[in-house]
Amino acid sequence: MIQQNPAQIFKSESRGQLVSNGHGCFSTFNFGSYFEESRKPFGVLHVLNEVILAPQHSMKTVLEVNTAVLILPLFGGVDYKDSLCNESFIGVEQIRIVSAKKGMTFELTNSYEQENVSYLQIGFNTKIQDFENNFQQFNFGLTNKNQLIPLFEISNTLGFIGMYEARKEGFYSLKNNSKGVFVFVINGAFEIENRLLESKDGLSLSGIDSLEWEALSQNALLVVLEIP
Repeated sequence: MIQQNPAQIFKSESRGQLVSNGHGCFSTFNFGSYFEESRKPFGVLHVLNEVILAPQHSMKTVLEVNTAVLILPLFGGVDYKDSLCNESFIGVEQIRIVSAKKGMTFELTNSYEQENVSYLQIGFNTKIQDFENNFQQFNFGLTNKNQLIPLFEISNTLGFIGMYEARKEGFYSLKNNSKGVFVFVINGAFEIENRLLESKDGLSLSGIDSLEWEALSQNALLVVLEIP
């Protein structure tokens, strides 16, 4: 059971920033050299980074613990390659799930010649004793608006994504009310449980059975995570 504040807003402008001439990394939680007391992980959710890669640049990640990582492109797409010889291209409306043991490395590359790309990198700590490497990639569509679309179920964590038209409402009932919920707004603005969230804002909630929201802009996009 998550033991944290019943509700906490993570504003976009307060994210940690690591910016170079080749990439930018904007961290919702403490990450790398960025630390802020109020930005501790939420349950098993330890990483939620928005990464922007310049043309012909790469970002390498070394897994320091057994981890499940999700790669969700927001604009453009990235080439994926890891130390276990897996390779693929991940585009918009695709998600790649990388469940891998400590020590594995993977690299994401922007192969475009002139355009930046951006993606979310979401990481969950896992305490499964018999942890095995697992790699999945699949498409999801956003043509069916105003509803949540299942994204994944991994390490007892559930993920959903939804695109909403202005003034349309949404609702989510927890499958297990001992868990918490983290909502991340990818685009647009929402009123979620009477709180205003705008693009790249996050909201953690615990001790609830369900949550409601209303989109305040056209094609507003959010991710809902149910987290132990």
